[in-house]
Amino acid sequence: MTAVIEVRELGDGDRDRIAALVAACSPASLRRRFLMGGPAEPPEVFRRYQRFLLAGPPCGVALLATWDGVPAGLLNFVSETPGQAEAGILVADPWQRRGVGSALSRWLWASGRWRGWTVRATVQAGNIGAEALLLRQGFRPVPSYERGERDFALVVPDRATMTDVMKEAADDEDTARADGAQRRAAAADPRRRGDRHAGRGRPRRSTAGLPAALLPGR
Repeated sequence: MTAVIEVRELGDGDRDRIAALVAACSPASLRRRFLMGGPAEPPEVFRRYQRFLLAGPPCGVALLATWDGVPAGLLNFVSETPGQAEAGILVADPWQRRGVGSALSRWLWASGRWRGWTVRATVQAGNIGAEALLLRQGFRPVPSYERGERDFALVVPDRATMTDVMKEAADDEDTARADGAQRRAAAADPRRRGDRHAGRGRPRRSTAGLPAALLPGR
């Protein structure tokens, strides 16, 4: 029987499912996701970051992916400023490299709710899988201001243009040409906002790209 990946927005009763998802992640996966330098035991990570992991409207949206009904991945899309958002994906170890991250991203863009938004994502330098996923989705690298991290940005075009950009980026491993595809997508943004902060020394607003309002202790 073929496994089915289902994606939906997080509901009020999903706290235990997200805790189970985090519990299925190895400490190494959690350190990569949250750019942690020390211990990353699943119960402590969930306790510290649950406000971010469970954040939904009006701050943004959280998408849960299940693999034959078992929590397998989570996409967090959180905004503090209209028109700008931070995105992050967590996929539990047993389901990595099986298309869960791509399924989450496709659902988000297919909604058509974020056209023209600037979306940022931060990954640990050397996290080849996460970088490849972002490039396939049309993200492009932008200047990073923290050692050991890589920042990416995407100006979300309309759905038809987004499909073309994702296909071109997936078909072309040349980063420069993939970057060109994203620049053409940015041209579809009628406000031409692009990446206002790239190259201007913008300091990191919060740890690992998480919105400051959702950090532990806030």
